[in-house]
Amino acid sequence: MITWPADSELPIGYPRELEGHFELSDGRSVQIRPILPEDVDDIAEAIAHADSETLLHRFFTAAPHLSDKQIHYLAEVDYRRRLALVAADDEGQGVAVARYECHTGCAVAEVAVVVAPEWRTGGLATELLRRLEAPARENGFTELDAVYLPENRPIAKVFEHLGYSDQRIEDGLARVSKNLG
Repeated sequence: MITWPADSELPIGYPRELEGHFELSDGRSVQIRPILPEDVDDIAEAIAHADSETLLHRFFTAAPHLSDKQIHYLAEVDYRRRLALVAADDEGQGVAVARYECHTGCAVAEVAVVVAPEWRTGGLATELLRRLEAPARENGFTELDAVYLPENRPIAKVFEHLGYSDQRIEDGLARVSKNLG
């Protein structure tokens, strides 16, 4: 269950200004906020119950075997070099997550997004990725990159809509980028 913490419970650097509301094109709405370390159980549950197509598009394998350490890594970010936003429905159920991250000293961040199947086509992936752009720029990134399976046309359309470069295929994967300058 995705909850909203009190100010006294926030990790150092938590960007409260990134919290907000979004209404999908079909009228449903979600609450969006930066990820918290406490979201680790929700992430583990989402991965455990995700359909194989969702897992394949996010992890490039239909059955990822993520260790507890890897799942904690997904939930524990520094909000500067690594940032993730989660979206939850009115009952607090997580329905999407988008993130960017890069290793130390890098000016290019890689973005990724995953949306529960029943929440797709309403603009949520586009909105989450759009909301990552300003903080990425403010934190010194000059470019965003994305890697996805070439047959994933829905995400290709999202990146096209957001102004990313034309798709290029490298080692069997599609790659796109966007200059933040």
